[in-house]
Amino acid sequence: MKHPSLKLAAIGLAMATLGAAPAHAACSTTVGAVMSLTGSLGVLGQQIAKGSELAISDLNAARGGNTCELKLSLLDDQTSPSVGVDAAKKLVDVQQVPALIGALSSGVSAAILTSVTAPSQVVQISPASTSPTFSDLARQGKTGGFWFRTCPSDALQGLAMAKVAHDAGLKKVAVMYLNNPYGQGLSQEFTAGFRQLGGTVTENVVYNPSQPSYRAEVGKALSPAPDALFLIGYPGDGTTITREWIAAGGPQKFLFPDGLESQDFVNDVGAQYMKDVHGTAPGTDKTPSLATFQGEFQAKFGTLPTQAYIPNAYDATVLVGLAMEQAKSSKGPAIRDAIRKVTDPKGQKVYAGVAELKKAAALLAEGKSIQYVGATGPLQFDANGDIAAPMQVWNVSAQGKVEPTGMVTVAQIDAMRVAKK
Repeated sequence: MKHPSLKLAAIGLAMATLGAAPAHAACSTTVGAVMSLTGSLGVLGQQIAKGSELAISDLNAARGGNTCELKLSLLDDQTSPSVGVDAAKKLVDVQQVPALIGALSSGVSAAILTSVTAPSQVVQISPASTSPTFSDLARQGKTGGFWFRTCPSDALQGLAMAKVAHDAGLKKVAVMYLNNPYGQGLSQEFTAGFRQLGGTVTENVVYNPSQPSYRAEVGKALSPAPDALFLIGYPGDGTTITREWIAAGGPQKFLFPDGLESQDFVNDVGAQYMKDVHGTAPGTDKTPSLATFQGEFQAKFGTLPTQAYIPNAYDATVLVGLAMEQAKSSKGPAIRDAIRKVTDPKGQKVYAGVAELKKAAALLAEGKSIQYVGATGPLQFDANGDIAAPMQVWNVSAQGKVEPTGMVTVAQIDAMRVAKK
């Protein structure tokens, strides 16, 4: 196996020219990205990264040849905080990127934020890190306002999953959660929300990644006997745990979060065991941007996978490009301050896609205010860099396919949050 730093360098060089560049651009600005292309999130991350690739292509096509081209330097964090930090340092210290898209894993994003991007005044926008930890860091003044995410916090997903479990008639649920900020935060929020609705969490069992077996943890989660298992994690470990749960005689009723919304995961476990699945993942408000994004993605890459966070990566990258145009600067602090200006609810609405981004560029050149309404919906960031968004509900069909089945709205989640207080 190659040394990780050599592997990262090779990937960075290979990905540095992603996107359709303006034909006569006299200068260029590189946007960094750190995502899981290998490791436990690799299968999902390879698809999510395509959202950023499409955004760079759209931004360059919209700008034409009269301005700087954008490049994307994408490095693999291998779903490891230490590797992610090394990748981020390469982007920030060597390539001097002013903004970074990523990471995906909350544990990796937190390590990058606290040790690289915030201290260096580099904007970091994650399309997939959902831990409530980031809201706490922002409230404590530890992000400098350089942190944003285009996905909702697990403070929302935990409550949405609690409602889904309650509506499914589940009374007793065992929780197994990955030992990282994502698993810890989602477990806590679900437990509080489910108890609020009258449910019982029979056991809350933590597990560490990359173990050859999880029989001990599964055994603990099975006593006392629950109605269902809420498994918080990623494919790979998630597959091993689910198989061992089934082999141990656990009920074949499952709750799965966004990290396991994966057709490959269902196929690896066996769809015949997935006949009673309730899942959640970040949803999207239906806007003109979503249809445009879906059409462009399919035209460029073939099919659009049934998983979360691909449109979130597109929106995160578009926001960086628009913020640079609004600020007329590629400096981190200027981009940070401009992100809310290009999502101004009082501004003229612009949407995803080359034609709309060309319109946005023209409006910004005239000094006008815009509101980018993304593929994930209106992106209204609060003081902590968080957004409010609905949560999609999904299941596994009789044909063994992952499919959306409904939505828990922002209003429903807000009502639970008020009742929780």
